[in-house]
Amino acid sequence: MQATTERAERVDSQRNRQRVLDAADRLLADRGISVTLGEIATEAGVGAGTVYRHFPTKDALMALVLDQRVAQVVDRAKAVVDGREPGEAFFDFLRYATDQAMRNRGLCEALATRGEWQEPSKMVGECVISSPVGVLLERAQRAGAVREGLDVGHVLALIPAYVGLAQSLGSPERTRDLAEMLWDGLRPPLERNSAIDNETLVESVARNETGADLDNETGRCCPVCGDPIAVSATGRPPKYCSAACRQKAFRDKRKAAA
Repeated sequence: MQATTERAERVDSQRNRQRVLDAADRLLADRGISVTLGEIATEAGVGAGTVYRHFPTKDALMALVLDQRVAQVVDRAKAVVDGREPGEAFFDFLRYATDQAMRNRGLCEALATRGEWQEPSKMVGECVISSPVGVLLERAQRAGAVREGLDVGHVLALIPAYVGLAQSLGSPERTRDLAEMLWDGLRPPLERNSAIDNETLVESVARNETGADLDNETGRCCPVCGDPIAVSATGRPPKYCSAACRQKAFRDKRKAAA
């Protein structure tokens, strides 16, 4: 009889412990690391004493809960290493990590406050997440997909920074634009300049084609006097050969309108 009672108590204790963990996970995701043990106890439907029996400190509880969330991010970092182009793998991980941080306020704040509370800061900082992210970063830098001079600290700091900016924007379209702007800042300057040069070239070609069309319309001859028009290499093609012809055309238009 005593053995049966003890077994039932252990089962009940394990069930309460899991209820506390589940409640802490929900509240951390929704409210962040400022949530109290009392609020967690209320959410779990247990007394505060039950929470303290299983988790003597708030740090101990949060470290365990956030460890599960960080483990998901770490698993993704490890998974994208194999069989992927280094730059693609690195930016795929960043997109996943920022998405998870957007969904889980506790995870985001743990990344942003590495040192305000001991156990999660160790967990998120040096022991768990830095190593796999460092592998992704180093591979991407060797492949020329990410600029030199960045370290894991920069990458981890970028995640909560992105979340804060994205939440202030609100619009999904603007949030996507923000992400691409931030990712572009991680790429080598040469790659960014090449993209700008290509865009400039396209605009230049478009301007030249427009100028050619205008030249064809006017026949490169002044519509007032019939003399050839000197076309400049820059700016809009002139319609008249001189200021005098331009003024005469303007006066003729005013007379016709009157």
